[in-house]
Amino acid sequence: MPASIRLDIAITDRNPHVREFLCRELCGEGHRVGALAGAGQLLEGLRGGHPPQVLVLDPEAAGPRLAEVAASLKRCPEVLVLLHVFEGEGQQPGFEGAFVVEKQPDIGALKAAIRALAAQFAGRGPDRAQQQEKP
Repeated sequence: MPASIRLDIAITDRNPHVREFLCRELCGEGHRVGALAGAGQLLEGLRGGHPPQVLVLDPEAAGPRLAEVAASLKRCPEVLVLLHVFEGEGQQPGFEGAFVVEKQPDIGALKAAIRALAAQFAGRGPDRAQQQEKP
């Protein structure tokens, strides 16, 4: 039975329906997922004792506090960032090196990016990533 990595993922998206949809889909993949409404909740979570392993960030959700979010994430280098952007937006200032996935009706590209991030955690040991047996 092949094993996969189960990640702690935080989702931020301006649209609450999209946020909840992404949470459901990624939970269905076996990940632990939490929804954050905006920059305030995200910044609180980063200051907490257990930041997520992966942050799926819609830059619009952070609004005018996007630079503050970027600065906070620089102090949490263990958090891998996946920017979930509209077509043509691409990389955002302050988020150099982040994965970038364009928003699409089908979330296959987002799931593939999450799998790639999970593979990065596979080599980090069991302290933050949990092995999950696939049936």
